[in-house]
Amino acid sequence: MTGTADHNPRLRALRDRVTAPPTVDLPKAGADLTWRPVTAADIDLILDLKRAAGTIDHPRYLEMRDELEEEFASETFDLERDAVIAVDSAGRAVAYGSAAAPESPETIVDVELDGTVAPDRRREGIGSALLAWQEARGLQHLAASDAALPGRLASSAHEHAIPAIRLLEKHGYERARWWLELELDLDTPVAEPPTVPGVRLVPYGPEWQERARSARNDAFRDHWGSQPITAADWASADRLAASRPDLSLLAVAPDAHDVERVDGFVFVDVERDEWPLRGGPFGYITTVGTRRQARGRGLARTLLAHVLRAMRADGLRHAVLEVDADSPTGALGLYQSFGFTVTDRSMSFVKHF
Repeated sequence: MTGTADHNPRLRALRDRVTAPPTVDLPKAGADLTWRPVTAADIDLILDLKRAAGTIDHPRYLEMRDELEEEFASETFDLERDAVIAVDSAGRAVAYGSAAAPESPETIVDVELDGTVAPDRRREGIGSALLAWQEARGLQHLAASDAALPGRLASSAHEHAIPAIRLLEKHGYERARWWLELELDLDTPVAEPPTVPGVRLVPYGPEWQERARSARNDAFRDHWGSQPITAADWASADRLAASRPDLSLLAVAPDAHDVERVDGFVFVDVERDEWPLRGGPFGYITTVGTRRQARGRGLARTLLAHVLRAMRADGLRHAVLEVDADSPTGALGLYQSFGFTVTDRSMSFVKHF
């Protein structure tokens, strides 16, 4: 997860503040393991590894193949340099790690570290060796940046993933933020959605793509964990099989030039493969937000009420979402007022530069 910070004009460019190794050697942990750069042909190996690890580390959601495909196809993700894999003598992936640089940092340069070790190969030093590789590659990303901004290496872990938490803290990563997973039984009655004068509610579609992206970037500009989403990344998310534009909803209103602007939004994903993990049909509310100038009018409440009713009408039995425990907009209170309750927690870990 990324983060926000105020620009400090006294900071020098990251390339002048961060020292990085000129080359990054592959890890050497595990006598039977072959470490090498990742290729696109490794997607199925990595997916199998992530799903096996997920049964312990995050048992209520699955890694999806198309998400990996989109990540690997990104113009800013250099497979050969930004990701590494360890394969055992049977050809099974035992470890995978990446260090991904941000595409459009505005207030902070966050390098995302994503690492996974097979459950049956933990406590062998593989995770430590992998993290050392990720950090070295992450430092290269920071040292290549001309931005006079704060820099960070960032990772995350569910609260019950104790080995991952201990590993990160052992290597100097600080607990920076709590994230709460909330769930709502859609049999819970939802009050009649209030109306907001001057606003039209429309389902999300391709014609709204750029205006919705602009609204999201504005709405989350003051949120911890947010940097602008690029057009390419937004289009990538729209291509995912789980995306449900028919259940997603926008609040639009005319701007000063009488052109309709997106002022509020709720986006929904539905991944059927995950239904058995939660005991039945559910949908994931991925993003809820309101443009800063449109806050205080009840747009989020109105949109969310409509979306929850639509999800129930679609046959979904539960709604799930994640929220920053310290959201500056009071989002947690909004969700709790609908009856959402906490079902899981995770943490962001960072190292500052």
